[in-house]
Order: sequence, then structure tokens, then C-alpha cells
Amino acid sequence: MQSIEAIELNRLVIHAIHNMADEPDIADSEEALSEGLRHFFEEHIRNCIKSSSARTAKFNGSNATVSSCASKIIDTPEDFVEQCRVIGLWFGHRMERSCEARTFLAVGLFTDSDTEDRYLALLKMDPVKAFVRRQNAKTAFEQIQILPDPSRQLFRYAIARPYHDESRYDTIYRNQPASKDEDPETAAMWLEAFLEASEVATPRQMTQLVVNETEKWIQANEDQIDEEEAAKLRNAVKATAQTEQMDVEMIASVVIADEAKREEYIGRLLDKGLTETSFVPDRDWAERASRKTTYVCDDGVKITGPSDAIDDVVQILPKTPDRKTRLVIETRKFQQK
Repeated sequence: MQSIEAIELNRLVIHAIHNMADEPDIADSEEALSEGLRHFFEEHIRNCIKSSSARTAKFNGSNATVSSCASKIIDTPEDFVEQCRVIGLWFGHRMERSCEARTFLAVGLFTDSDTEDRYLALLKMDPVKAFVRRQNAKTAFEQIQILPDPSRQLFRYAIARPYHDESRYDTIYRNQPASKDEDPETAAMWLEAFLEASEVATPRQMTQLVVNETEKWIQANEDQIDEEEAAKLRNAVKATAQTEQMDVEMIASVVIADEAKREEYIGRLLDKGLTETSFVPDRDWAERASRKTTYVCDDGVKITGPSDAIDDVVQILPKTPDRKTRLVIETRKFQQK
């Protein structure tokens, strides 16, 4: 799923969930897909698929609510609205555990234009405050709530396909807290309660783990391994991360001469969460991680960082009428040096 490039949104339903209401506002019909609305949601879906912060998960079984509905929708698209209603009611029920007051759940059926495979997009869209000025209005501006623009990364979403025993994962998702003090029930609601799925490590996570932990292991053992061996290990890991298969045991056996040190190195990787010593690495991430991206602005101002991470921090918005480019930087950590 993470290799999907071109998509076409086929159907869309949007449910409104309000914890203060007696029951959720479950849509009983599809949205009319105008060109603008279709483009809006296709952009959101593409951004979700390509997000470097996306995770992968396995449904707990084919009988889980979302898993079952996704299978029925993809097999029989004519049942889309009926199954979306089930998903909406299930989401509303799970939202009762959350402290959030209001949100929207957009459910979209889309097709991978290259393979014709169908997938289900579940987008939790928290409304954004905005102000508009209506013609002939008595007040200058009126506060309204709108759906988040595609330039804003969604905190929670899932791109799902039907459950399959032999598939490593069934969904790619994001479960990012909206604030640092988010309550535990809200944090657990999306993946565990609503999707009924468990996280599995992505190729990107495993590749990052091996690259980062290798460097830490080298630094921790700099007094016990010579510089040449350290350089060989570092270079072998980075080079292998850009190939079809990454086998850390083979790398260690070729580069690390001391058997005890080999076992210590592999043991560190396993202790840090590596679940497979041989896997298909994320070549795209590895190639970008070896490069840096720099945005050059007016008056010599530069924004620079690793190519694999900078797009999650810096967002480029459409040009203003006076042809200025707007950059939005979103970060939890900030230091001025």
C-alpha cells in the first residue's frame, strides 16, 4: 500500500460525531463528488499514504468490525453506504471513551489507478476554527468550523484493505495525539478500540532502527573496536539499507571479527525492537536519509534538515496573491541557538 502513487476516489461518506449529542449524526447517503471535493479528499489520502510518520498494523481478525466492513465494501461496492453506516455507529460508540467534543469521520472508497486494487480510507477530521465575512452581515466576521486542509497532516487516519492471514499488515495508519496532555482513553481509542488492530513494524522503522542503533553501538564500543572496523560496519549498514534485502547477521559476520562482539551487536538490535534480522529495507528512506534538504529564503535565511524528516516539520502552502511562498513549521521541540 505504501507504494501507491495515483489514486481515484470513487465514493465518500462523512459522519458527524458529537459526544454531547444523544446519538451520532450518521450519514445515510453518499457525498456528491464534485471536482473540488474529490480533489480535496484525494490530496488527503495521498498525503496519508506517503507520510513518513505512518505506521502499519494487522487487524485482530477478519471478524473485527472495520476489517469485516472493509472486506464487504471492497468485494461489493454497492454495499458501501450500508457498511459505512456500521462503521460510523461503531466509531461513535468508541468515541464515547474519548474526551473530544466533536469530530468527523470521512470514509472513502478509492482505487489504485496503476493496479485497479480498491482500498478504504478512514479519515478522522477534527474541525478547524475559521472566520468568514458574509455579504450584508451585521457583524464583521462569523466564526465557523471547517474540515482541515490537505496541507495539515491529519492526527488519525487509516488506509485499509481486507484482512489476510498471510499479509504482514492490513492497514497503514497514524495515531498522533492532538496535544501533549491528551487523555489515555482518547489515545487508545483509534488503534485498539476502533480499528481493533495491533501495530507491526514497518520496513522504514526497522531500517531506521538498524541504522541508528548501529551508530550508537559503534560509539559505545569505540574503545574496543578499531576505527577501520567501525567505518566498515557503518558503511556496510548504510549501503545495504539501499538494496533489496538487509541481513544484519550477514553484515556482522563479514565485518565484525570478534564473535562476542557480533553477538553483542545483534543482541542490541533485538533488544531495541528489531523483530527480523533479515528484511526488505525502506530504500527510499535510506537514500533520502543520506541527503539533506535546504530551503533558502529571503535575506539568507535557511531551513535545513534530513530529507527523510523535513517534510513532516515544514509545510509549503500555496503562494499568496503577491506571489510570496508561505512556510509553516510545526514542531514539538524548539530551541534558539
